[in-house]
Amino acid sequence: MNREIEQIDRFLSTRVHTDHPVIEAASKQLLDAGGKRIRPAFVLLSAGFGQAKDIRLTKVAASLELIHMASLVHDDVIDDATLRRGKPTVMERYDEQVAMYTGNTLFGEAIRLVSEVDSPRVMEIMADTMELICIGEINQIQDQYDWSQSPKRYLDRIARKTALLIETSCAAGAVVSGASPEVVKQLRLFGYDIGMAFQMTDDLLDFTAKSFQLGKPVGEDLKHGHKTLPLFYSAEDPEFFGRLQQVNQSSDYATTHTLVREVQRNGTLERSQRTIDRYVNRAIQRLDGLPDLPDKRSLIEIAEYIGKRKW
Repeated sequence: MNREIEQIDRFLSTRVHTDHPVIEAASKQLLDAGGKRIRPAFVLLSAGFGQAKDIRLTKVAASLELIHMASLVHDDVIDDATLRRGKPTVMERYDEQVAMYTGNTLFGEAIRLVSEVDSPRVMEIMADTMELICIGEINQIQDQYDWSQSPKRYLDRIARKTALLIETSCAAGAVVSGASPEVVKQLRLFGYDIGMAFQMTDDLLDFTAKSFQLGKPVGEDLKHGHKTLPLFYSAEDPEFFGRLQQVNQSSDYATTHTLVREVQRNGTLERSQRTIDRYVNRAIQRLDGLPDLPDKRSLIEIAEYIGKRKW
């Protein structure tokens, strides 16, 4: 889909233009940092199950990528992150205030794009999505260094922070193209499951990938107090849980690195991968009743890639 994604990138570059040079430079920095553009890909592929394919799809795909970019900027502020995809974050290059307002500007442009689609249903979907993403971000702040939080809390958090945007990408693409309500429903469920697998894989890679692959230090989630799937499984061991509870904002790298090394050896990463596989397999099964189109086969390939990617 390189040609279609490059077209969306070119369209995005025209929509991050603002009258303020700092916000424009910060927005362009985010765009130039790249990314997989997986959300626009899901919009375009899901549209294959409908009839209409026009500029509205490009606008929906671009708006979802803008929302994703905005949430990354806000995430970096919450985590005081200095690197994103191997490059300085907006906050690191400028400051916290510029980062927050850059994210807000991107949210605003996403809303403008959705309004141009002229679909009340898509507007409703996107408004609900943005609200729930913000709730997910607040929950993540509240959950930092709460090592006793429940697995349900974790699943709810990643559903709002990550899975929801992928779910919305699939649903919005299908709605704009005129797909039937039943097809929209199945694609939405597919997007939810694959979104959960996507975030869980990110959580896994935080312990397994190299820093140069992640574009940020290994073990960042643990360092910033985020309890992810491998830590939930590891914390079933009372001794590990006792040491995990001692991690706080003032913990040094040596303390967290020791726990990272233990997670890498205790079998919980393999267990986490099996959980990811279950979500991926369920996502693929969601597509069983849909027409056997090339777009369906592409969705299956992306699902399999998400579950097995190494970085």
